Amino acid sequence: MAGSANKDARRLTALAYFMLLAIGAVFSLAGVATKQIAAYFAVDTAVVGYVFTLFSVGYSAAIFGNGFLLDRVDIGRETAAAAAAAGVAALAATLLPTVWMFAAAIFVYGVCLGVMCSVGYFLIVNLYAEADRAAKLNVLNFFYGAGSVVAPVLAGQALARGAGWQAVFQATVPLVLVAAALALAGRFAVRPAHRVAGTGGDGSRWGWRVYVVSLALLCYVVSEMVFTYWVVTYMMDKLAADVATASLALSLFWVTMALGRLAAGPLIARLGLGRYIGGLSLLAAGSFAGLLTAGTPAVALWLAAAMGAGYSGLYATILSLGTQMVRGPSPRLTTFFLTIGAGGGILALLLSSLLKQVYDVATVLTFAAGLLVAMALLAAAAGRGRR
Repeated sequence: MAGSANKDARRLTALAYFMLLAIGAVFSLAGVATKQIAAYFAVDTAVVGYVFTLFSVGYSAAIFGNGFLLDRVDIGRETAAAAAAAGVAALAATLLPTVWMFAAAIFVYGVCLGVMCSVGYFLIVNLYAEADRAAKLNVLNFFYGAGSVVAPVLAGQALARGAGWQAVFQATVPLVLVAAALALAGRFAVRPAHRVAGTGGDGSRWGWRVYVVSLALLCYVVSEMVFTYWVVTYMMDKLAADVATASLALSLFWVTMALGRLAAGPLIARLGLGRYIGGLSLLAAGSFAGLLTAGTPAVALWLAAAMGAGYSGLYATILSLGTQMVRGPSPRLTTFFLTIGAGGGILALLLSSLLKQVYDVATVLTFAAGLLVAMALLAAAAGRGRR
C-alpha cells in the first residue's frame, strides 16, 4: 500500500513538473513572435501586447477561481479537460482570421493554463510537507524556468529559418495534450497523511501572517520582473554595454537562478526555511546594490549572476512558508498566493513603465531593489511569528 502511494506521489509530482515546463514554454513565446503576429493581423505591436495582457488576465483569474474547485471536483478529469481545451485554443488562435478572434482564443488559452498551474502547485503542496515541500516547489519553478529559457531559443531559430508564428504556437499543442494524457493515466491521490483533522477541511482559517507572506510574494514578483525586463536597457544606457553583453547579464541571471533552484533542497534541509530565505535575500540585495554602483559591464555581469543565485529559491520558499501558516493543505490559500504572483507580473510592467517615463531606468532598478528589501523584511516578520 505504501509502495502504491509512493508511486502515485512520484507520478503526480512528475505531472506537476511537466505542466509547469509547458506553461513556461507558452508564456515565453509572446515576446518572440510579437512582430510576426502584428504583421499578420496588420495591427500595431501594442495591440498584440494588449492581447497577451488578456492572456495574463485569464491565467490569473483561473488560478484564483480554481482554488474554490480543487477540493470539490475530480482533479484528474479537470486537469485533462483544461489541457485538452488549451490545445484546442492554441490551434484556434493560429487559424482564426481576425485579431478579435485571436484575442478570444488567447484568453481561453490563458484560462486553461491557469487551471493547470493551480493544479500543479496544489499537488506539490498536498503531497509534501515542511522542507520537502519547499524543495519540491523550487524544482517545480526550475521546470517553469527551463521551459521559459528553451522555448524562445527554439522558437527564434524556427522563425529565423522561415517558419511562421502559427507553427511556433502549434508546437505547444503536443505539450498540453501530453499533459492531458498523463492526467488520465492514473488516480489522483491528493489527500496526504500529514493532513490535520479538525481544521475545517481546507485549512481555511487564515491569520494575519498569511497576508504578510502575500505582500512578500508580491514584492518579490514585481522586483524580479522589473529587473529582468529592464536590466538590458540599464546596462546599455548607463554602462555603455553593447546589446550582446547586456543580454548576457540576463542569461547569466537565469542560469544561476536555475542552478540555485536545483540546489534549494539540500540547502533548506541544512539551514531551515528562515535562514535560507535570509541568506538568499542578503545575497540578492547585496549583489543588486553592487550592480547599481558598478562602473563596468564586466563587473555588472558577475553581479547579475550572483543576483540570479540570490533570487533563485525565494519565491517558492516563501510560498511554501505561507502554505504552512495553516494546519493543513488549503487549495484556496495556495491559489491565493499564486494569484498574488500572477497579478504582480501585470503590476510590474505598469509601474516600471511609469517610472521609466517619469524618471530613468536607474530609478526603475532602484525601485526593484527596494522591493527586494521589503520582501525580506516581510518574510522575516511572518516567519518570526510562526508557531
